[in-house]
Amino acid sequence: MQESIFRENDIRGQYPNELNESIIKEIAKGIAKKCFQEGVTKIAVGRDGRLSGESLLSNFCEAISVYGIDVNNIGLATSPMLYFAAKKEESKSGIMITGSHNPKNYNGIKMVINNNSVSGSEILSLLKNNEIHLNTSTKGEISFTNIKENYINEVIENIQYDISKLKVVVDSGNGAAGYVAPELFKKLGCDVIELYSEVDGNFPNHHPDPGKLENLKDIILAVKENSADIGFAFDGDGDRVGLITNKGEMIFPDKQMMLFSEDILNTKKGGIVFDVKCSNHLENLIVENGGTPIMSPTGHFHIKRAIKKNNALLGGEMSGHIFFNDKWYGFDDGPYAAVRAAEILAKSDRSISDIFNKYPDSFSTPELNISVTDENKFKIIERFISECELDGEKITIDGLRVNYKNGWGLLRASNTTPKLVLRFEGDSIDDMRNIQDKFMSELSRICPEIDINLD
Repeated sequence: MQESIFRENDIRGQYPNELNESIIKEIAKGIAKKCFQEGVTKIAVGRDGRLSGESLLSNFCEAISVYGIDVNNIGLATSPMLYFAAKKEESKSGIMITGSHNPKNYNGIKMVINNNSVSGSEILSLLKNNEIHLNTSTKGEISFTNIKENYINEVIENIQYDISKLKVVVDSGNGAAGYVAPELFKKLGCDVIELYSEVDGNFPNHHPDPGKLENLKDIILAVKENSADIGFAFDGDGDRVGLITNKGEMIFPDKQMMLFSEDILNTKKGGIVFDVKCSNHLENLIVENGGTPIMSPTGHFHIKRAIKKNNALLGGEMSGHIFFNDKWYGFDDGPYAAVRAAEILAKSDRSISDIFNKYPDSFSTPELNISVTDENKFKIIERFISECELDGEKITIDGLRVNYKNGWGLLRASNTTPKLVLRFEGDSIDDMRNIQDKFMSELSRICPEIDINLD
């Protein structure tokens, strides 16, 4: 079993070389140890639409039940639906078999035990701990539950404003969101144009990652051709959302966060959590609206923990994970975030494009990547932090972010892929390019052995 699959946020690896049926049975033992530590005797378990998902789910359920853990198998679901099911369990525990936005040959595990996110590295430590002895004398029961209807009904009850006048394009990318998102919007009365709702782990139309512009070409075209009010694209397990305006513009998640922050802070005051990749304009808007900005490392694991620690109203990160904790459950939920955006639009007499136009613009790059290896990515970041000669305010909670008076730059290691992640923002395009050039020059000087061509 490769230790590299046990990541900071979750467990993730290629099927079948790094993660397969026999390995997931071993992982189940580590999770059972965590359940034993927390006094958890029942968990909810679900899977996304990946080709390996059903087999891995079945083997996981059987394996963990050996240790006396009762299992509520919810079957095909989005990650938010699994988190929802976990919230309904007395133990507040759930396991999601998902490859998230990774290529189709990947799969993995996201975990919440006793209402706390659990990292892959913690499970690895437990697997190595031979002092925890599990009981195998009584096998747990495996039950099957379809929670889709309950999830949809509770989302509908949570929405206060009629959104039925809206024409909405929903692109599920053949991911698990296709199982629930179109139906949710239809039940809310919207005119729904569906793209790729059929769950298909081959992802035959485009890769389900709404953070990449190349995956949004079809939804942008559909919004324009159908004169839709708004469009939403989801990732493979439905915990991320991409937003397309009526003019076909892609709205970066940090700008989405401006919309949600302003709406929430209008009625409640409190903390707003965001990751190191987000714009300075978001922090400024939070302060201007009486909120408390809280910067966090990237990753749903970190965002969830920061929300819980600070009892924050909202959290979000540049990858498109949005966590509502004002009147929802505090987990990242793509369809719910989409409905909240639709609600804000329906309350307004302006188009969604006009609404976003009021927020300040800067010049920024999307998330940029440099291919490296899982073995060297964190070492590169350590070298960069210790050896770089960049001026400005340095923030090292996740890689290195350097704030300047006219923008900022970031270099960090991806939690899920063998890549370095970069983002740059400036008050002008020249400012942005200048900051980017400084970072790339320093990276080339410090690590001449790596190919710094951007993916």
